[in-house]
Amino acid sequence: MTVVDSPLNRYLDAARQPDAEQAGAPVDAERGAAFDELAAPDGTPRPAWAALVDDLARATDDLASARREVARLLEDDNVTYTPSPTSAHSVADLREESGAAQPALEQPRPWRLDPIPLVLHDREWATLEAGVVQRAELLDAVLADLYGARRLLARGQLPPAVVLDHEEYLRPVVGAEHVVDQRLFMTAADLGRDATGAWKVISDRTQAPSGAGYAMQNRRVVSRVLPEIYHAAHLHRLTPFFQAMRVALVESAPSTVEDPRVVVLSPGTHSETAFDQAFVASLLGFPLLEGSDLLVRDGRVWMRVLGRLEQVDVILRRVDSTWMDALELRGGSRLGVTGLLECVRQGTVSVVNTIGSGVLENPALLPFLPDLCERLLGEPLRLPSVDTWWCGDREGLAYVRGHLDELVVRAVNRGAGRSVVGSALSRDQRERLLARIDAAPHRFVGQEVLPLSSAPTVPDDTDAGGALVRRSVVLRSFAVRSGSSYTAMLGGLARTNDEHATDRGALVTAPDGGVAKDVWVVSSEPVPASRSASTRSRADEGSAIAPGAAAAAMVPRVLSDLYWFGRYAERAEDLLRIVLVSRTVMLETDADVRPGHALDVLLRAVTHVSTTYPGFVGALGPDGSLAERRAAVMPELRSLLLDRRRAGSVAQSVAALGATAQGVRDQLSEDVWMVLADVERALGTLAGQPRDQGLHLVEAGERVLSGLLALTGIAGENMVRDPGWLLLDTGRGLERALQVLSLLRATLVDSYGPDVDRVVVEAALTSSESIVTFRRRYRGRSGVSAVLELMVLDPSNPRSVAYQLQRMQADLRAVPSTSPTARPLRLLDNLAEQVRTADPVALATVTRPDDGADADLPARRDALEAFCAELHAGLRDLSTAIRDQYHEPPPTQQSLPRQQALRRGPGAPRETLTDDSQIGLGAVVPQRFAGAASERRAGGAR
Repeated sequence: MTVVDSPLNRYLDAARQPDAEQAGAPVDAERGAAFDELAAPDGTPRPAWAALVDDLARATDDLASARREVARLLEDDNVTYTPSPTSAHSVADLREESGAAQPALEQPRPWRLDPIPLVLHDREWATLEAGVVQRAELLDAVLADLYGARRLLARGQLPPAVVLDHEEYLRPVVGAEHVVDQRLFMTAADLGRDATGAWKVISDRTQAPSGAGYAMQNRRVVSRVLPEIYHAAHLHRLTPFFQAMRVALVESAPSTVEDPRVVVLSPGTHSETAFDQAFVASLLGFPLLEGSDLLVRDGRVWMRVLGRLEQVDVILRRVDSTWMDALELRGGSRLGVTGLLECVRQGTVSVVNTIGSGVLENPALLPFLPDLCERLLGEPLRLPSVDTWWCGDREGLAYVRGHLDELVVRAVNRGAGRSVVGSALSRDQRERLLARIDAAPHRFVGQEVLPLSSAPTVPDDTDAGGALVRRSVVLRSFAVRSGSSYTAMLGGLARTNDEHATDRGALVTAPDGGVAKDVWVVSSEPVPASRSASTRSRADEGSAIAPGAAAAAMVPRVLSDLYWFGRYAERAEDLLRIVLVSRTVMLETDADVRPGHALDVLLRAVTHVSTTYPGFVGALGPDGSLAERRAAVMPELRSLLLDRRRAGSVAQSVAALGATAQGVRDQLSEDVWMVLADVERALGTLAGQPRDQGLHLVEAGERVLSGLLALTGIAGENMVRDPGWLLLDTGRGLERALQVLSLLRATLVDSYGPDVDRVVVEAALTSSESIVTFRRRYRGRSGVSAVLELMVLDPSNPRSVAYQLQRMQADLRAVPSTSPTARPLRLLDNLAEQVRTADPVALATVTRPDDGADADLPARRDALEAFCAELHAGLRDLSTAIRDQYHEPPPTQQSLPRQQALRRGPGAPRETLTDDSQIGLGAVVPQRFAGAASERRAGGAR
């Protein structure tokens, strides 16, 4: 029975009495209202929606709740999108001066997804799918000709200016036999409807099509938010597409290879679609690598793995073609592999999509595709493109100039700026654009403005009114090579945009890309389970996922990220513990921060352990009154938890933890992201309580600590004991040893008397999770020597320095190819011997101040200070040795010509990053703790 009153039904009612201003439907005076995906002109649901509309109406009755649930699930999975620094730069804007400073890197933004899917019937989809497959075959044929015989150019079927001046037509690839033979692996088409509801292609994506991973993630989230509707719908699944992709990648290998090794090449974590790349790599089961992980030797491509090289046979590239080889393409690029193109020519490696395939994204090709389809495929083009006029011919230029207000203007080369709507241009923009067109008309096209269909969408301000709004829809459909033809994804990635948004100016779409929708292709009958794609014998499942295969992905960069993942997690955990203990002592002592008292000692220890100078060392200086000293405590504690720009803070460690995890996303359990999301929410909650006096700080700290402990459990229970885990565990052990030594130096070296020492010692043991063991073991002893026995010398205590040294020795000895005489192991042997021969009683001996010294000066344990300092320096040397042994990056590639200005192209990150080591240590570090600060600074920058 239909729900009487719901947002979805009110949306349908509005279609019976269309009011563009109220309903938000884009209306054109000549063509009428845009096609609506849900509502027919009489207000009834379209056939694809008919069986779902009642259930959808009930499920989305509380729109705000649905939207929040979707956002939470995306946050749990850390699904992000990073706009390019030039994403707001259009073809009509002022061009940047040569040599001008590059735009700052954007920060990753949460992926936005609408809970209501875009629903299409499989009868309609069958026609669309046939058009997408045919278009992929046509583009494949065009690509083969442009880099092979070039008959299309010779016979004038394509004007030379369309191709030869395109930035992605790569001369070094022309005529290369193995390049020409390599078929186009994957394509995507951006589709929109015209006023009649017919689909048209707006643009083709052949460079390194992105979005398939986002499409699968959208499906996973929506299926959890709408589980009953999802399972009741006769819905085609997305999994067969990725099975076909995996098979196609294996089949792309050179024919002489029996057991191909496939890798996914990414520009890195700062790429716009870094999540998409990592997600697809993980879904396919292939390692995600960066250019520095590969090298060319003896005419082949190799992957650096723990002191040895392993051959790579297939590279699924997510890096733009021009960045793939610094030797022959873009000098100075560090995103690709120097010498790669020669390997492709020799046929020793397959790169998909084919290097140079970005030329097919040229919008100036669109007017010629119908004729080319007849000539190359012998059949009419099934899926038309939007009407396009190339300014390189006289008639096209005249039409664009005369109808500029009715067209979208696009540059042939993407680097020239984003497309604009002619009618939205300012006077200055219009004059600049026309001047650019007149100067090089063959580099621009004009396209019709599609009215685009509209779909019901939950607005951002769902709490205000509770109504759905109409948003225009663009659908990206994917096709992947499958045997002699292509297989299309039964679904895709839909993006919605607000036609009336004012923040995008003349741009066709908003810089942030709008809001995504899951795409459901439904049937009137139950959909049979799709059969999994099979592979040839050389690519059977057994060989693809053989035991030990995971270790093959352990290139130095991955080992480095996992090692620092362990260190950052331990660093944040240990600082949180001492902060929480200090807060407890603060309550027990009524915030007695007088110099030389227990709270004063502990707070200064917090600063020394974290090296967040000046911190409490400055805030609790001797010149301030008691009231001023008390007032400084809470702001400093909050800063230690929340300030991401402060090296050594909890927030900075958590941010660095997330960044390293992003770099090895394909190596980690999905549970990691759920935990990190909850940690971020806890810190966000605390940040929203600026007047908190400690209650919310403790609650947030405990939540963050709980999350960090969960990460330890995930690593301990879910990760295979491969080299990556061994380096991660080594990182935790090294950081814990450093933290323990820093804590002991800050709390035990100075002695302020029995009463203060007792409180400080118990606090130090509590923050080290050893107080229970200490009380049980040393019932009648409470001296510093007993603390040192437990926290430094006891190899059975998981919190002691001795235990960490044994832990690291076992881990590093288990790493393959590690020599018994490797420098890290020799340093560990020396450190272990120092600990084993230490005398806790001698270390605990107090040196009294001289008779003439200031009476307020504490007694000192100079032997303990020297011992801790020596061990700390040895551990820093060990950190350097581990870096050199396991994750030292290769030498930076140098190009002979003057290096070109770097830009972040589509799918590629900027190549110069801010050095975080220069942030957060502006104060003078006390000499006694200078080593710890140096280690912290190096750790922050890695």
